Amino acid sequence: MRRSISALVWASLSCGSGLLSILPSFPVFPRRGVAMAQLVATEDPGLTMAAGGIGLWQGLRARSWRAVALALVGLALGVRPLVRRKQVNRAMSDAMRQDLGIGWQRDIPPEMHRRFAQAHRTDTWGPLRYLLRIRVRVTRDVLFAAPDGYPLRLDVYEPEQADGPRPAVVVVHGGAWFQGDKSTYAFGWHDRWLAAQGYVVFDVQYRLSGRWPAPLNDVKCAIRWVRANAARYGVDPGRIALVGRSAGAHLALMAAYTAGDPAYAAGCFSGEGAPEDEVQAVVASYAPSDLRLWSAEPGGAIAALLGGLPDEIPDLYASASPVSHVRSGLPPTLLIHGQRDRLVPPAHSELLANHLRAAGVKTVLLRIPWGRHGVDSLLVGLTGPMIQYDVDRFLAWVFHQKGTEA
Repeated sequence: MRRSISALVWASLSCGSGLLSILPSFPVFPRRGVAMAQLVATEDPGLTMAAGGIGLWQGLRARSWRAVALALVGLALGVRPLVRRKQVNRAMSDAMRQDLGIGWQRDIPPEMHRRFAQAHRTDTWGPLRYLLRIRVRVTRDVLFAAPDGYPLRLDVYEPEQADGPRPAVVVVHGGAWFQGDKSTYAFGWHDRWLAAQGYVVFDVQYRLSGRWPAPLNDVKCAIRWVRANAARYGVDPGRIALVGRSAGAHLALMAAYTAGDPAYAAGCFSGEGAPEDEVQAVVASYAPSDLRLWSAEPGGAIAALLGGLPDEIPDLYASASPVSHVRSGLPPTLLIHGQRDRLVPPAHSELLANHLRAAGVKTVLLRIPWGRHGVDSLLVGLTGPMIQYDVDRFLAWVFHQKGTEA
């Protein structure tokens, strides 16, 4: 009897997790816990399969056919995305080749290629072993500004071996503009990964209580601070990239596309002789690129950020949207979006990619069919290693191709 109950529990967990992974996305707000559980179920089908395997084994021993049936359903749902992964890998490779050129990887020096995985990951152990093996120097809570008395800090991730001035990556966290922090959740592992690739990574804060454009000014301030302190950290000031997720992706795109715009001045290092706030590349995951597409509500994040609803301040919604600042000459842009993202629908990245391509900007859009909001969260999950494979190469293509070295 006890064995039968245990089998039913494991089989039910497997079946429930599998069903959760294929259901439409639950809203992040206010059901954050359910949305996070659904993200984990989607991005780590190994948990579903492990529970299903235990439930199947115990169900057969206890002759509990109900448990066996539930376990088989869970196992089938767990295997489903793994079967599709190779097809999606090919589609991502095709997207990179279509937008960067057929021979784009030949522009990356061989010594950089040796740092990468040689194929899209189809396992979780390889990335995990890599993360456990790498050695990175981390300096936390470095104060870089204090606008209006609000201290802003950053974490620095540096490769252990210094081989001359290195490119820098400024990371901007998400959290609907009023939540989150630097290096939160599993994103610190992403910073370590990039540092091990030879970049100096600065994971930065911005004001969570300031109205627009205070957060954007803070991100620009961080860029200028990195450029002003380039010698201190062995950074090449002419090679800086922005990486952002969700609200942080919106801020990263805005910072990259409004560089030098006096309407969006940095919150520090102003005046004659101040460092520039331009960057050479931007990577944006599930970015709100047109705030006019957001379902704004009284008291919601967008309304609080901008100080009103779209029909009240339409010009501000337009000017605060990255898509409104598209023009020729912008830095190469890599966009990442899950097709099941309910919080920021994929139309945001589709629209921005179309505008950027029309303006002649090098742009790649990676589409993840099963991806939800936070699709790149787990570096040892289903999608994280797939995305990191292309992020590594995109940054190397921008920073290390012939003629860009310091």
